[in-house]
Amino acid sequence: MLGLSHATEINDLWDKIESKASLPTTPEEFFGKSGLKALEEHRAFVRHYLRCQGILQRERETHAIYMKDCSRVGMGLISPVQLFPRERIQIWMKPQRNYTLEVIRCRRIRVNCYECGTIFILK
Repeated sequence: MLGLSHATEINDLWDKIESKASLPTTPEEFFGKSGLKALEEHRAFVRHYLRCQGILQRERETHAIYMKDCSRVGMGLISPVQLFPRERIQIWMKPQRNYTLEVIRCRRIRVNCYECGTIFILK
């Protein structure tokens, strides 16, 4: 997978990937958020803003994504492609740290910008 195991920075690898997510807002607005998100009534767990670049791998495809938020059960992300419920994906945010996730929902915001919710799959 593009030498991910030997990459020193996800950002360096992120730049080399052709399929890149577009941000739903300006970079300043997107990356300017941090800390806890306000608790919404329908949510079971508190979410934390997690604003960074990441790498998504599904089957034989690799995509550059943006991480949106995380909770104790899953993560939110911005993908350049549509993902489907129950699909399993791999996410890298650091060279030696990866997560296996199951897609729960995915909605199109605009071209190359899909907001996706996932849950952790324990190995």
